[in-house]
Amino acid sequence: MTVTPTPEQKRIFLSSLRRSLGQLGLDIVHPFAAQSNPMPTFSQTSTLSIIVGSHKTFWKTFLAQHYPSKFNSEAEAKDPMDHYCERLIPRVTLQALQDAQLCSDKEGQELTTTFSVAFSHWRITVPPAGTPPPGSKPTGFVAPPATTLPIQHVAQAAGFAYFNPIAFLNVHPVYGPWFGMRAIVMVDLPYDLSDNAELLITETNKTGTYSRDSKPIEVNPAFEKLAPEEIEVRNAALEVTKTALLTKGWNAEDWMDWVAFRQSLTQDRPEWIPWRYSDNQMRYHYQKKPEFLEECAIKFQQGQEQCTSPI
Repeated sequence: MTVTPTPEQKRIFLSSLRRSLGQLGLDIVHPFAAQSNPMPTFSQTSTLSIIVGSHKTFWKTFLAQHYPSKFNSEAEAKDPMDHYCERLIPRVTLQALQDAQLCSDKEGQELTTTFSVAFSHWRITVPPAGTPPPGSKPTGFVAPPATTLPIQHVAQAAGFAYFNPIAFLNVHPVYGPWFGMRAIVMVDLPYDLSDNAELLITETNKTGTYSRDSKPIEVNPAFEKLAPEEIEVRNAALEVTKTALLTKGWNAEDWMDWVAFRQSLTQDRPEWIPWRYSDNQMRYHYQKKPEFLEECAIKFQQGQEQCTSPI
């Protein structure tokens, strides 16, 4: 059995979800109204969907609880951050629905609000459709369709972050390129612009992660102060650099070259510098070496891990 949610129930759900995700280091929670396929809309005219992501603070939160000796599978050891998101995002979504009395807290009871989670690292639906991520098994979870839009394009359409097709990176008005998108949560609840205005805009919000609407971002925040001819020059330079990097072939030891490429998007926006990842965080992002992540975690847990200065 489903229910028609009250504004207060939706407020409780979003507040609970934001609070729980923040405790996991996932501080980016951007609700938007999904109104077209191939996003699951659960037959709603306008469906509550949420981009979940993180910025530089995720690194320390994750290191504090990273214990490879407790891993239960080879997949978890291969990419612990992806597994962390797969394991916990569905769980806290279910808990938030229960907090708002939009879902029963026991399996077999009638009240269920269906939801789906598409993880950015899945590319297409993995695990198979209808299978929750390992260990989660939340009531009401359904896997997204294989045709779910890439999260980079969803972010631009949702009014969250501009997708630069040359750099193949999203650029946010507050974080610049220094953030990551982990998942899209889609919930069988109606959601429209009046909800944005009533539930999400607060005077304490400083990061721009609450949307006033779902209109696409049309202007690259990295270039918003530039004239059209200057933008053309910058894009041409990005294309040359990217072509050179790809022609050389991927080598994990060249991670600093990719960091410099990312950094080039920020040259006119000094206010983005505080959001820049630490050197260790960037190194792991590009190299994905589990042994390096474990080394960083041990040092952090022993009080030795420091955010090093930019390269």
